[in-house]
Amino acid sequence: MGSEKQYIDLYRETAGMIKSHSAGVLNGVRDKAFEDFCRQGFPSRKVERYRYTDMSKLFEPDYGLNLNRLEIPINPYEAFKCDVPNLSTSLYFVVNDAFYTKQLPKTELPDGVIVDSLCRVATENPGLIERYYARMAKTEDDAITALNTMLAQDGLLVYVPKNVKLDRAVQVINILRSDVDLMVNRRVLIILEQGAEAKFLFCDDSADDRHFLTTQVIEAYVGENASLDLYCLEETHVKNTRVSNVYIEQQAYSRV
Repeated sequence: MGSEKQYIDLYRETAGMIKSHSAGVLNGVRDKAFEDFCRQGFPSRKVERYRYTDMSKLFEPDYGLNLNRLEIPINPYEAFKCDVPNLSTSLYFVVNDAFYTKQLPKTELPDGVIVDSLCRVATENPGLIERYYARMAKTEDDAITALNTMLAQDGLLVYVPKNVKLDRAVQVINILRSDVDLMVNRRVLIILEQGAEAKFLFCDDSADDRHFLTTQVIEAYVGENASLDLYCLEETHVKNTRVSNVYIEQQAYSRV
């Protein structure tokens, strides 16, 4: 047991704190994810999707974690540099791993569309999130997904109801901000109902010259005849490492 030990010890010591700052639906799969992580340990290069990276070494340094959900002082509108010329978008921010709620876009979303904090929606409408969260991203099959699931406390939720088409792309700026080296566990859940259409642009930006380690799990459920465009743009620096697992479930005649 190498670099896994610090994360196993961390969870054993702080599980109560992690859960107190999250939602019941996210907490419901946390302990199982921890058990799956303990059983698997970090994947070796023999695991196909990690064959080019020494994952154990990547997670070896002792990174800080904001498990107490301390407020991060930042104005993301001033910090971000990920401007795409001639692209009109609905702009949202995730600061480290928390959805930024202080200043939301002035553009009106169609009725029923939700772009919000995963933790908040899971608290207010647990039935919706329970139906989809951690169903595809199986913690027993991937140790990094398990690590993310056991530590993630918030994230981004996008829900587009049946036959609703978003005219404007949704742009999400993931800003890394910290005074110390930081580990961030970011979660994204996208749900497109039957016939829905949406385009997303995720941009990663860093506001500080620190070492960052990010685990990211994206789950996208794309209903029958629905259409999803998903673009990711990395504009951080060489001190940032991101491990991203994307899980997509498509129904008949859908397009991703």
